[in-house]
Amino acid sequence: MRIMGVGRLDRLLSLVVLIVCFGTFFHLITSYLSESSGDPPVLISKDIISLENRHLPDQQHHPGSRINVIAPLQPQSATESPTTESIPSDETTEESGLQGFKIVGEGLQVPKGKDDSFLFIKTHKCGTSTLVNMFYLFGLRRRLNFVTQPWSRQLDVDKPLLPPRPGGDYNFQIAHVRFKPERQHEILPKFRTFYTTIIRSPIKHFNSAFAYFGADKKYRQGTDGEFLSLDETISKWLDDNKAGLEPNNTSCSLGNIVNGISKDLGFNKYLQRDGTLQEKIDDFIADLAQEFDFVLLTDYFDESLVLLKEQMGWEVEDIFFMKRFSTADRSRKDSELSQKTADLILKYNIVDVQLYNFFHQMFKMKVLAFGEKLLQEKTAEFRRLRTEFESSCFIKPEDDLKNQSFNKAWILTEFGKQEKSCTMLHMRDILLDFFVSELQVKKDFTLPNGDEIMKQFTKKNEPMDEEQKELVMGLQRSFDDHGVRPVYV
Repeated sequence: MRIMGVGRLDRLLSLVVLIVCFGTFFHLITSYLSESSGDPPVLISKDIISLENRHLPDQQHHPGSRINVIAPLQPQSATESPTTESIPSDETTEESGLQGFKIVGEGLQVPKGKDDSFLFIKTHKCGTSTLVNMFYLFGLRRRLNFVTQPWSRQLDVDKPLLPPRPGGDYNFQIAHVRFKPERQHEILPKFRTFYTTIIRSPIKHFNSAFAYFGADKKYRQGTDGEFLSLDETISKWLDDNKAGLEPNNTSCSLGNIVNGISKDLGFNKYLQRDGTLQEKIDDFIADLAQEFDFVLLTDYFDESLVLLKEQMGWEVEDIFFMKRFSTADRSRKDSELSQKTADLILKYNIVDVQLYNFFHQMFKMKVLAFGEKLLQEKTAEFRRLRTEFESSCFIKPEDDLKNQSFNKAWILTEFGKQEKSCTMLHMRDILLDFFVSELQVKKDFTLPNGDEIMKQFTKKNEPMDEEQKELVMGLQRSFDDHGVRPVYV
């Protein structure tokens, strides 16, 4: 039995704070000396998603547990609707082989030796559908070996995996998966792998999951047949599901709606341990802090990916993306929540609240280490370049507003037809996973028995057609010739 959650967390935070304090001191001094009287706008506001410290009435925090006193959270405004924000992150390699990420970056650096492979835990309802297309494009260009199971929405690392290219090792994972550190270490060893994931502020995440997993549709009609407001719908759902809302409940009957991010990251196994709920939460977060090299925030989507790009030494073009879904465009018009409902959401999502608390502080430390003004400048430049690229790829009919959030009505421009990345960023991620699997099994179409291997993993074993094959190979040729930079015509 392990009971060292609090001590480990204290030591970890103390070390991080000490290191950052030195860097921050010099950063502040140099900024003061070099800046004019006009200060730049603050990137990280002091009250951002600072949810109030909340815990179940029968739970007491450890005296001195830093996880409960750092970054106090306050409830989000009840009028705040969930959004999926934009994202930047880049990578470049000097060769088109399987491995070798170039490391550069100002103020940040990848831990030594972790430039060989990359693991991204895809959490539900955190803007990851946009991210994975970007990551697939990155791996396809460089012929990387993905950890995957063809045509599977959820990766199960305890089941057979598609093998890497003959003679190669796995070096890229981006699928939905319940995080199991011990198994992940076997597949992508931590000594050579950069581990990352993304999380989202609890109320925004709850609202998005509540709609996506069907609870809103099921509960929105009242007993008299009238349609309830979102606030009334959520209150009714919370009241009807009280038994399953307790964080100590291990049945997972409510799926990914309550504490969904923590479930994705493996919290359920901690419920089997002895100790109070707070001890389990502390232990869980302390372990994740050691596992992940960087945790992105959906609430700072663009900034997170710029920081990731700088740590990995990627190119800005590697983080170009097309927003595939926008929850904000699909949210209810009556999305305002009462303070009472917001408080209940925070109460029952106590694990996600404390998880976000901790990693939001870690994110702010990364910003300080990198330089807040520098991050603002690089993020603004990224947004400009990404928007120009998207406009070069597509014509967006203004009269088809219904499909704008899903980019169904977007039409490829002449440039978009030539630049293969436009098409790939626009397509369904499940199809890109199939492309990755096909290339991996057939070693880029050089192994004749690839179809037989694919049949062992999926009944959908029809090979890529010539148009799809040319799309992928054209992308790789372009990368071999001039890297990731688009050749504008």
